[in-house]
Amino acid sequence: MLPDDAATPPPRVLIVDDEDIMRVTLEDRFRMEGFEPMAAANLATARRMLSERRIDLVVTDIRLPDGDGRDLFREICRTHPGVPVVVMTAYISVPDAVALTKAGAVDYLTKPFDLDDLIAKAARAIDRARDLGRAPLVAPDGSDAMPGSGVLGRSAAMRRIEEVAARIRDVDCSVLITGESGVGKEVVGRFIHANSIRANGPFVAVDFATMAERHLNAELFGEVRDDGSRRPGRFEQAQGGTLFLDGVDEIPEALQLKLLRALQEREVVPVGGTRPIALDFRVMSAAQSDLEARTNDGRLRPDLFYRLNVVSIEVPPLRARREDILYLARRFAAEAAAAMKRPVEGLSVACEELLMTMTFPGNVRELKNMIEGAVALASGPRIQPHDLPQDRGSCAAKGKDAGAPEKLRETVEQAERQAILAALEHSGHVLNVAAKTLGISRKTLWEKMRRYGIEKP
Repeated sequence: MLPDDAATPPPRVLIVDDEDIMRVTLEDRFRMEGFEPMAAANLATARRMLSERRIDLVVTDIRLPDGDGRDLFREICRTHPGVPVVVMTAYISVPDAVALTKAGAVDYLTKPFDLDDLIAKAARAIDRARDLGRAPLVAPDGSDAMPGSGVLGRSAAMRRIEEVAARIRDVDCSVLITGESGVGKEVVGRFIHANSIRANGPFVAVDFATMAERHLNAELFGEVRDDGSRRPGRFEQAQGGTLFLDGVDEIPEALQLKLLRALQEREVVPVGGTRPIALDFRVMSAAQSDLEARTNDGRLRPDLFYRLNVVSIEVPPLRARREDILYLARRFAAEAAAAMKRPVEGLSVACEELLMTMTFPGNVRELKNMIEGAVALASGPRIQPHDLPQDRGSCAAKGKDAGAPEKLRETVEQAERQAILAALEHSGHVLNVAAKTLGISRKTLWEKMRRYGIEKP
């Protein structure tokens, strides 16, 4: 089980149990087998360890002093997707453990259990997770690419999304993708679908923001017409594949309960029909706004939010991952030239320099439209600055010559990101020191680094 390469660190196992004897026993056994064990007696300690260290496997009891293993499992699915979880349980809570296993936990053990059995399950889980992390992904052009190689973008944030896709490629769980309009949420969803166990099935997208409310029931669930003919809905069209629900922050309240029941029971009854249709698909959803805030103010059912938010992925705006601008612009130029059959070889240096001065409030969608227009207008082999749309007011240039001022939130985010980078540089990238300099906790600093795509060397 242990890696042959001596340079590879031993697998790190986090043991979560409030019984002292059980923790010590498991620590000793894992250490004897060549693992690096860590132990926590409660959820709070486990959360802290997960935020501070790389963890390869979590072994947790369901019953804990400040909660239970189900809470920890759900958090791991959201914040550390792909980290395998083995559940330990007493006999009376076996149904809970079975439910967790169906939701993605790799296995469960009923106390008392054989330590050899635990070690074997742990070894298999870690080996499988590492194999998935090394397996090639499907790049946009259909070629293979290693996880984190940058096929979605060159920034650390987009590379991490690729790594998440690799970790959940055989886990049939719900995925919630958040981000501003135009950042590429559906692109990320299609990328995850193409690299999943449902890749051979259809990818069916539903956009709640653009569909008339009176047509939603028939569009989603299908309908039986007066003449007896039946029109399948989007749910049925997604059979065997992925259903992508875009704009879930715009779902009408009247539809939320029906949608929740369909996702829970995995069946729908078409409008005008009486016979239920069994469903088999994976659900991915996307939203621009903070769905948790919408649950707090009553606009979104909490149970629907939890059903959709098993693994959460945030796609940063393009201004927060400027390393992706030229990579995407060059790719869009090549794709547009091929589609339009135009003799355009790429971007000029002056054009690339101009693009790097823009903020792109419309994000990737705005950049793509701009490049496609430039390819159509280009008079030479290279796109020049004058080929770009003349009305570039929405892409305010940086510096004193900027046109309209940026929105307050954009300005604050840019200032915050720069402050974090400066504190990290000043501290030699020691997170504790940088966090103290900024006057925030280490956990808050770590979360902000993830948000802005800042990677610690």
